[in-house]
Amino acid sequence: MPRPDRSRDALVSTAASLFRRQGYAATGLTQILDEASVKPGSLYHHFPRGKQQLAAAVVDGSGAVIEQLLRRLLAGGRPVADIVDRWVDLLVGGLAADGRDGCPIEPIATESVNASSLVREASARAFAGWCCAIEERLQSDGWPAAESESTAVAVISLIEGALILSRIAGYMRALEAARPAARRLLSR
Repeated sequence: MPRPDRSRDALVSTAASLFRRQGYAATGLTQILDEASVKPGSLYHHFPRGKQQLAAAVVDGSGAVIEQLLRRLLAGGRPVADIVDRWVDLLVGGLAADGRDGCPIEPIATESVNASSLVREASARAFAGWCCAIEERLQSDGWPAAESESTAVAVISLIEGALILSRIAGYMRALEAARPAARRLLSR
């Protein structure tokens, strides 16, 4: 019986961590291969288009995990503002533990605007999925469609922007300010 090939998972997991902490441009394929203990042939077997295809897989995977978690929490019946508060708490905790931590998609997404349409499209899908999860919950709570859509986009924008500012500044002031601002957006 042949051994299972775990190289794809190792590549995606390693790249996800490195891209999240270093960004797309600062992370080289050699570093990914070394840290994943994977040979170059495996990289190109799983990702024939190389780094940008690997980055798109990272974004698709990370984005889907966050969307699934968000949908699960939103299905629980707690107020959306409470769920957003908890999300901000998790981000604050992540940054407090490691100042390089942050959104698993933003560092790649920001650089991909000009670097790779493949990664940019994956990033857009991920953020759209998060917005859609909030929008659908707001609609189920009785919000009008247009208002729920714009509010969901504003909440995700607020969180992502606050995360960027907090990461850059090295303290949590922007994330802390996002919490009451999101509550105001989500109150009717």
